[in-house]
Amino acid sequence: MLQAILHGKAGRIDGDKGQSISWREVFKGREDLMTAAVFGRFAYLSAPVQATLMQRWLRVTEPAFDDFEKIDFWPSYQLVSNDQKRRVEPDVVLNFASATVILEIKPPNGGDQDIDQWRREVESFLLSGERSQLPLYFLAIGRIPNKLVLGNWAQQLSKKLDGINAVVWQRVVNDLLELDNGKLACEPNTQDKRIIADILQTAGLYQLRTQFYSWETLLDHPLPRLSLQQPLLRDKPNPKAPAQPEPQPFSAPQAPHSWHDLATFATSHPISLKDINTWNK
Repeated sequence: MLQAILHGKAGRIDGDKGQSISWREVFKGREDLMTAAVFGRFAYLSAPVQATLMQRWLRVTEPAFDDFEKIDFWPSYQLVSNDQKRRVEPDVVLNFASATVILEIKPPNGGDQDIDQWRREVESFLLSGERSQLPLYFLAIGRIPNKLVLGNWAQQLSKKLDGINAVVWQRVVNDLLELDNGKLACEPNTQDKRIIADILQTAGLYQLRTQFYSWETLLDHPLPRLSLQQPLLRDKPNPKAPAQPEPQPFSAPQAPHSWHDLATFATSHPISLKDINTWNK
């Protein structure tokens, strides 16, 4: 289904107001679909890759997170507050033999993270008594607050948790890219690489950057030398405009000189991003 959506083959459905909407747009607007597409595949990664990602995202070195058991999507817990009962559903609970990780996920263009939601999810899980003998961690992904607010939120929950952290989606994608390009100590196997490729395709659907562009790679790429005589720096002919004398090529003034001439030339010869071909790695 994911590949059909990514390649525009999933068709269209009728929206709430009777309009026709592509599955691709529906997918992009639903955080639950992104959660399932990314972390449904996390369960199939090898133990070394899972361990590397969890330690990086949680910013811990212990536990190892190399003993994954199962993943629960939207588990339901009961929370009692002011004599009222309510159901609370974290997005994901990752069960390792040595620890438990609660995940709260927001898509890049979704709603923001909320400390009250975090608190409800942690408290309801603790009240359930599940896996109470194991360390408990909390990880928020996407739409996180600034560092000052995040630090305050983490401090409020730190007494109930063994670890807490939040990362933006681009950081998640960057770690996957580094894994895929052999830039981390962990070496993904063939199956890992296929799974990572699927996750990166999903990330691209949300306009996340899914390729590395470095100055080193750019310098190694043979590019043509540019000068002020390039066609892009010359006036483009306008068929509706009256004939004008052929503009003279710009020549830099001899020293001593002012930047005035160069600035005048630059403002009269604007370059649009549309004039620049996309550089493919």
